[in-house]
Amino acid sequence: MINLEQKNLNIPHTKETKFLSFDGSVEITSQHQRPDRFRNLEEIPNEVIRIGRGGGYSYAAPSFGKNILTQEMTSFNRILEFDKKSQIVVVESGITLRELLKWSFENKLILKIQPGHPDITIGGCVAANVHGKNPHKDGTFVDVVLEIKLFHPDHGLITLNRTENSDIFELTCGGLGLTGIIVSVKLQLDILPSDRMNFERTPIESMVDAIEFFNNNLTADFISSWHDGSPSKKNFGRGVGYRGSFATSFKTNKLITPKKMALTPFSRARLPFSIWNKTTSPITYSFYRKREITGPKTYERNIFDSMFPFGGSAKSFHLFFGKNGFSEYQILIPFNKVKEFVGDVTKLIKVEKPPLIVIFMKPFRGNQKYLRYSGSGITMALDFQRSSLTNKTFSKLDDIIISYGAIPNIVKGPSKRIVQNCFPEYHKFINELKKFDPRRIYKSDLSEKLSL
Repeated sequence: MINLEQKNLNIPHTKETKFLSFDGSVEITSQHQRPDRFRNLEEIPNEVIRIGRGGGYSYAAPSFGKNILTQEMTSFNRILEFDKKSQIVVVESGITLRELLKWSFENKLILKIQPGHPDITIGGCVAANVHGKNPHKDGTFVDVVLEIKLFHPDHGLITLNRTENSDIFELTCGGLGLTGIIVSVKLQLDILPSDRMNFERTPIESMVDAIEFFNNNLTADFISSWHDGSPSKKNFGRGVGYRGSFATSFKTNKLITPKKMALTPFSRARLPFSIWNKTTSPITYSFYRKREITGPKTYERNIFDSMFPFGGSAKSFHLFFGKNGFSEYQILIPFNKVKEFVGDVTKLIKVEKPPLIVIFMKPFRGNQKYLRYSGSGITMALDFQRSSLTNKTFSKLDDIIISYGAIPNIVKGPSKRIVQNCFPEYHKFINELKKFDPRRIYKSDLSEKLSL
């Protein structure tokens, strides 16, 4: 195999670019190509190690690496086919969720599974098998994917679905871009009931109480909770639960969107210091919770803000971590082990007192396959200020995760040890990938760290 350290490579339309993971943990300068036509993919020498890239919003670094060519697919952003009767659309992989929502809204349709930021690409959604605010009801992204067009230098452009090349389809959905370049995706849309969602707030005193809140609201379209992560006896675990359901009519036929803020890994890190810390976070969340529970119990939100909280009203959250960045530990815990797990995590946080800022929780359903972040249970995301104490806490969290049979979200950058121990099909994924791509042309910083 040839990597980009080697000289005299004829790689057209490339430039040297500095890449930064969204959480700020990985910074690498490497070759970068933004193809705008299919032949740009074909003209790269077959031996060059490469990886595809979408919007660049993964917390870790699955779309770039040292001496690895990054092929950014954002110019592949067209809608190719649409069948209104079946509500099926074919899009190029570089189209963003923002662009697709704008188009689907005009047709009174909606893509059910959408993560929190609007500028993530469809190809990135497939590669990471993302989830939205409704995994308890609608599953994860693989559940809306009908077909994929994949390019690999050794195989050309191939069709993947549940009957044709089904083994590669399964590897590609949640496969971190390691099977090849996702060129286009056929998606199943659903009827959009309204331009608004109705939300209801419920005070929650602890993370254990959130379990009961979820169990009582599983018919809702959206359900989630946040919890104060400051390791104090008074506030830790207190939060607010949210139940959201689509309204049944339209107030307007125009999609309401906020002014686009170009939130990139570098713009996210523009502050020289973190506003979130052990002092500010408990004060902020105490004030925020009081405001939430003393205000109206129900409220209305437009579709854009409902789908993309981190592109709308909460877009400053990640900015406040500043230059040093943040670390998110996201895990999925089986339902029957959640209470005990919460107890052990609470003890760890109170003893170690790491700079934990906030905790997000939501119920989940689905089938775990290969490296997908999917299964039945409750997902918990713990957001920390990046520090040496955070790393020490992560090591101890790993031990807890392994003992409970939970699984980590790989695009959030978990350790190699926890990935190998928590995914039953870790070795099967690698073996099946080698069968398809013996030369292993597609790699990234993340795949190298995890020995994938």
